[in-house]
Amino acid sequence: MMRFRWDSPQASRVSRFSGRRKPPPLNIVHSRPRNTECSDMSTSYTLLPPVPQTRDRSCTTFCVPPLDGSLTFPQLIDFHGQESANHRFFVYAEEDGTVESLTWFHVSEAVRRGALLVKERLGPKAGMAESTVVAILSPSDSIPYATTIMGIMRAGYVPFPISTRNSPAAIAYLLEKTSVQHLFVGLEQAIQTLTADTIEVLKSQHPSATVPTTSPMPVFGDLYGKEVENVAVENVPYEHPGLDKRSFLLHSSGSTAFPKPIPFTHRSLLQFVRSPLYGERDLINRLLSLHSVPMSHAMGIIVTFMAAASGQVLAVPAPKTPPTIPTADLVIRSSMATNVDLILTVPSMVESWSQNPECVTWLGARDGVVYAGGPLNKERGDYLVSQGTSIFNLYASTECGPMNVFLPSETGDDWEYFRFASYVNVKLEPYGNDEYEAIFVANEFLRPNKLNTKIDEVDAYSTSDLVAPHPTKKGLYKIVGRTDDQIMHSTGEKTNPGPLETMMNQDQHVQACVMFGRGQFQAGILVEPKPEYSFDSSDEAKVAEFRNKIWPTILKMNAFAPQHSRLFKEMILVANPSKPFSWTAKRTVRRGAVTKDYENEINALYDSVEASSQSSVTPPASWDIASASDFVRRVAAQVMNRTVPDDDDLFQHGCDSLQATYIRNTLLRAVRHTRKIDTRHVPESFVYENPTVTQLSSFMSSVALGIDRPESAGTSTAARVDAMHAMVAKYTAGFPTHSADPRITHSRSDVILVTGTTGSLGSHLLSQLAVNEEVEHVYALNRPSMDHLPLRERQRSALVDRGLDASVLDSDKVVLLEGDLTKTHFGVGEAVYEQLRRSVTHIIHNAWRVDFVIALSSFDLQVQGLRSLIDFALSSPLPEPPRLIFESSMAALQGTPPQEFILETCSKPEYALGMGYAESKWVSEQILFAAAEKTALSPLVARLGQICGGPDGVWNAHEWFPSIVQSAPALGCFPDDARPVDWIPLDLATATLIDFRKASSPTHLVHLVHPCAVSWHTLAVAISAEFGVLLVPYATWLSKLEQYAAQSLSGQHEEGAGEARMVQSLRALQLLPMFRGVAENAGKGRRALGLPYMDVSRAKDASPTLADPELRQLSAEDVHRWLAYWRKVGLLCVRE
Repeated sequence: MMRFRWDSPQASRVSRFSGRRKPPPLNIVHSRPRNTECSDMSTSYTLLPPVPQTRDRSCTTFCVPPLDGSLTFPQLIDFHGQESANHRFFVYAEEDGTVESLTWFHVSEAVRRGALLVKERLGPKAGMAESTVVAILSPSDSIPYATTIMGIMRAGYVPFPISTRNSPAAIAYLLEKTSVQHLFVGLEQAIQTLTADTIEVLKSQHPSATVPTTSPMPVFGDLYGKEVENVAVENVPYEHPGLDKRSFLLHSSGSTAFPKPIPFTHRSLLQFVRSPLYGERDLINRLLSLHSVPMSHAMGIIVTFMAAASGQVLAVPAPKTPPTIPTADLVIRSSMATNVDLILTVPSMVESWSQNPECVTWLGARDGVVYAGGPLNKERGDYLVSQGTSIFNLYASTECGPMNVFLPSETGDDWEYFRFASYVNVKLEPYGNDEYEAIFVANEFLRPNKLNTKIDEVDAYSTSDLVAPHPTKKGLYKIVGRTDDQIMHSTGEKTNPGPLETMMNQDQHVQACVMFGRGQFQAGILVEPKPEYSFDSSDEAKVAEFRNKIWPTILKMNAFAPQHSRLFKEMILVANPSKPFSWTAKRTVRRGAVTKDYENEINALYDSVEASSQSSVTPPASWDIASASDFVRRVAAQVMNRTVPDDDDLFQHGCDSLQATYIRNTLLRAVRHTRKIDTRHVPESFVYENPTVTQLSSFMSSVALGIDRPESAGTSTAARVDAMHAMVAKYTAGFPTHSADPRITHSRSDVILVTGTTGSLGSHLLSQLAVNEEVEHVYALNRPSMDHLPLRERQRSALVDRGLDASVLDSDKVVLLEGDLTKTHFGVGEAVYEQLRRSVTHIIHNAWRVDFVIALSSFDLQVQGLRSLIDFALSSPLPEPPRLIFESSMAALQGTPPQEFILETCSKPEYALGMGYAESKWVSEQILFAAAEKTALSPLVARLGQICGGPDGVWNAHEWFPSIVQSAPALGCFPDDARPVDWIPLDLATATLIDFRKASSPTHLVHLVHPCAVSWHTLAVAISAEFGVLLVPYATWLSKLEQYAAQSLSGQHEEGAGEARMVQSLRALQLLPMFRGVAENAGKGRRALGLPYMDVSRAKDASPTLADPELRQLSAEDVHRWLAYWRKVGLLCVRE
């Protein structure tokens, strides 16, 4: 321990206070590290690295202190009390307009008064100072509140401000977790009652916890008033405790559960305090408004502490008991009265000011507005920027402090975006849709207060924040949501609720909203009306009226949202006034608490989905063809939000399974309502089997009028085979003749056209072809997105999601094309089409609709596209037509007897029956075989077996095997089988397909499966060990699934923790009919579960990859990578 004084040149610049005594030189006992590192690593004195020297040398009142950790924050207060004594700390405006200032001298003395007061309140039995937690439960009167926090620290104790918005149970939880010994309580009656209730809960629910003593919260007069200002302040000894001891506590917002205490060390606090010095603006003497930010919140108190490093001056509300509640008008008036340079506030206030011309003009003359805590409405923000206001986005958290540049020199039109601060080590983990989770890795500049993961064996904090890059400006990002807010639907698709909820919250009728739908087929939204629009939500007429009021906003949301996230009117749930939303201290909705409060209502809504319909479409009085056609036409148009020609396939116009469900239910409801007949005999799949308005109208007319429709009309085996042959005949008529142009020769390198490159296999094809030295150009042709997203953005996201290098898109070899094979010139224009025609040497046709419920007729456009590629290839002027590789599927073999060894040749149509997808693949195979026989084309059909996850573990969570894996924790078992599987990892399958472009086969067909099969049991053992479940025969597993399905319908599931309650419904339940079908042959044949046994001899001849004797085989390591990926995308619960 040593005694020291600050004897710096800057001290001579401290002038006398007008009417006040000059601050005496301090001679305070402090413990200060002699060396940069102490041998006792439990109390580390390793100092912080130096900060940039950017301060304004013209300021004579502020002296930048040592910020290397040689002084802790309480010591910085003493430092400034002497060295920056005349520099303003707080500024506030009285009600009469008088502006008052409190300097660092005033504040440092008040802090010591506070330290003495705290010591007096706790008494001599407070215990070890560094472990003594003193909490505050009081409304935020900014100056005394912040001063009390600093006083507790100056006394050597650990302050813990607690939000008064928490419930008694939540506060009791925090008191128990942190062993609070004393509680400062606000003087207001409501706070007194809250405290009493909290102590009662603490005693009853945490009987072993320490019950803290309490005393009144200090007010302004206790610390700064006239009665104390002329009284000399007794010295308070303070020992430097070491940088890694606790300095103070904050707590999380408690959005999903009880708030969690978050400890700060002296090191982490200094790291936060130093952050403005890494910014691009000198804040010394700049006046920052904190009028709207409570000191009980991290944003308020941390920014206050920053003044010790940055020299910023803080404008706050005038001291008052009880404190004045900040409104948008009061905050802007107070900011004007104190003539601030910058305002730090929440988005709702900025949006309010943007609608007041006086405020807009005044803001345009300031340095800027800093918003934090949520998204700012883009339209309002853009307007303010257009009127001259600079807007800054503060990305900060209690765990990491400010994580972006604080503050940048300018933002302009890109105000929504930010750059990460230079001192943070951020890893952006791909999350999908060109979104990334921000993970902050500890370094010497910033060690997060909470550590929950490791990156390359280094401690890190995974924020759950999702960021998206600026489309054109590298290094700029914006917040788009949170991973823990992402709604994973039963289809495997995800809804990001953040942007959609923000749009809904802009509606004039809406107070707040929460989207829901985890584990469900579709999303819904729970809306809390503003008080003036509130009503009893059990009144169905008023609910319908309110839905109509907000429907224009829903339409805007649906225009923005991906198709699987769009909302139907029936999926709007209105909150009841008797059950209001609960909020965090940051005025954000407690999502978890709200969805739990409305769990019964949400479940009831989904229970009615199967019976749901578009009730706003009036059913016909009669069901003749004309009336039925008019009704069906209107239903389809309303559900799909577009008019489809009567003879066009609805599914070719974007109808998905959710919309098909609504169409089905609406039609059946209308028949039941008007004809009073039982519709339970109507097949569930009738919309898929009758996919046009004309066909549906005929079908529904027959149902309503009781006219029998014979099976041969389209569902019998013979009829389906006839339909397959008819489609083959349709698309094999009139092949063109290839005519080479002798003036054109083959390119020395390959020019490859690949269709469908935004899926898993397509992304890998593009990635590998782009770096293949034998390939000169790759043309990636993709259909336009239903969501109108640019192709480059979609392709980049697809590559990044799969851990592939997106920089290949910058290669001159890669050309992205958006088009449609069924349109003239593929929809890419004549000039581009002609360039393709004259240069393409190989075609890999990867694009195909993957939908196992639609009928063969709904694949007509896909088959038409294949014929277009054949015609394109035959029109080539090259000496030989481009080689066409078509990806078929083992689905075309689904009906093959399990004991049959399937050769690499054409198969019977009956083997593909039962699924339109499989039938379409068989039809396509036959068309290519006919083209090979009748023309110069030499195609190759590659029947793909089961492709599994590659080295990165990425395996589409929608598929059947991931669904079985997901069921294991819930069912307590996993199916076992001693026979092998010939699954091939994605990267090897891709390499094999690329090999095939140079190969030929006398049958024009090869099988793409792994030539070295491995036992299913090898994989099953790894899965069984992962979940701690039994291995059982397939029949036993299926029986368990059937029982689970029955219990799901009756609501009899036993409650369980962790992975046994992963989602509300297992995906395996949706595939139950398929699994029942598997059971018929599960015990037969030479492959596990009776899967097809496919010859691969011709494929090995055609592919060096498959022929390699060292070809990588599947192992337990692959299983672990799959499981890790499925956890990441939400199929499986993340292990605690």
